[in-house]
Amino acid sequence: MRNGLTHSGTPGFRCRGCDRRFVADPKTGPVPEATKDLVRRLLAERMGIRAIARAVGVSRSWLQGFVNELYRQETPHEPGPPPKSAARS
Repeated sequence: MRNGLTHSGTPGFRCRGCDRRFVADPKTGPVPEATKDLVRRLLAERMGIRAIARAVGVSRSWLQGFVNELYRQETPHEPGPPPKSAARS
């Protein structure tokens, strides 16, 4: 069912079953794999997040989420054994 307007003036809708909000015909779609590959190459060159967002033309929030997911996949956190405490005399 219709549910007001988005910040850009596009009609918003809400699902009656799950209350999810959505736009019927979004203006943007998913980021293509070619763009993701370019972002990976620029990260390897140690380019800053803001600079990559400007050069590639993606939002900083999307880019930060993408980078966080990349690092989460490539550097899993595996804690070792707890450090031993020094024995008191």
